[in-house]
Amino acid sequence: MNKNVINHYKKLVEFLGIALGENYEVILHIIEKDNSYVGAIANNHISGRTNNAPLTELALKMMKDKAYQDKDYVTNYKGITKLGTEIRGSTFFIKDENQELIGMLCINFDFSKHKKIANDILDLAQLQLNMFSPIKDETAAPKKKTIEDHHDNEMIEYFSDSIDEIVYSVVDPSLLNPNIALKQEQKIEIINQLYKKGIFQLKGAVSQVAELLNISEPSVYRYLKMIDKDKK
Repeated sequence: MNKNVINHYKKLVEFLGIALGENYEVILHIIEKDNSYVGAIANNHISGRTNNAPLTELALKMMKDKAYQDKDYVTNYKGITKLGTEIRGSTFFIKDENQELIGMLCINFDFSKHKKIANDILDLAQLQLNMFSPIKDETAAPKKKTIEDHHDNEMIEYFSDSIDEIVYSVVDPSLLNPNIALKQEQKIEIINQLYKKGIFQLKGAVSQVAELLNISEPSVYRYLKMIDKDKK
């Protein structure tokens, strides 16, 4: 993404942040080769993220799966902040003239205040929100899966400030215990999991993963080469 385009979207982030209000967080993700990061953010009190923060695991997976090739945007998926607040997210894919992904514009809606007001109103009548859930039609045909379903599970975005946090969200933390000596097969499997999630598209991911697994950076690159060769 060239400088003029970046500046254009940075102004758009600022505008949307003001126009939509404090309950909407607006984020510009800049996608560059081996370096993807938050380029601009408005109302960041919602997720606590800052400029230059890494992309979330979900954003990386959408990049890895090339979801942008079939869609221009994804809407209304669940997000969970570090404080456990549930929000609703939407992402617009920014593409170049060759339809390659160069950025993502994301809007996260914090509806906690609206939910509280709704609950307070229903409490006055001694009612609950779940009393109004639609009845499931057991005879209905199965709904066709879409990108919003995130394959077999609901599409959920967890917000992280560091590569470490993203790695721990993907890999079983017990396997990253420095007191446990992992076999080579286990290390390769961990790196394979991170590869599938697109973690290595983040700047500094190789060195960070090498440190967490207590191996050298050349070893990480060697394992990645093995994984890439097997996939071909």
